[in-house]
Amino acid sequence: MAKEYETFLLTEKIEEIPLNREFEIWVRELTPEDRRKKYLRRFVRAVIFRDPDREKDDIVWFVFQRGIRHEEPFGIKIVQVLGDIKPEPPMWGPVM
Repeated sequence: MAKEYETFLLTEKIEEIPLNREFEIWVRELTPEDRRKKYLRRFVRAVIFRDPDREKDDIVWFVFQRGIRHEEPFGIKIVQVLGDIKPEPPMWGPVM
């Protein structure tokens, strides 16, 4: 059974989503096996594609800044789960 995910966009333009190539993105799983883990956020490396097969492919819904969900889902293939937190580069120099 396909899983469903949700992610938030910082843009209002759906065409700015990088399709058919790997990139890092935050996702929230909407259909976990354990209901207590619903909406847990994960940082993943994934490939997004335009036309998913709803029976086989995992689904990702994009939500815009204003909370409006895009009317059509995209397909997602999670290549690697990177963790629950996004790794930040080390800070160099004095803290201001």
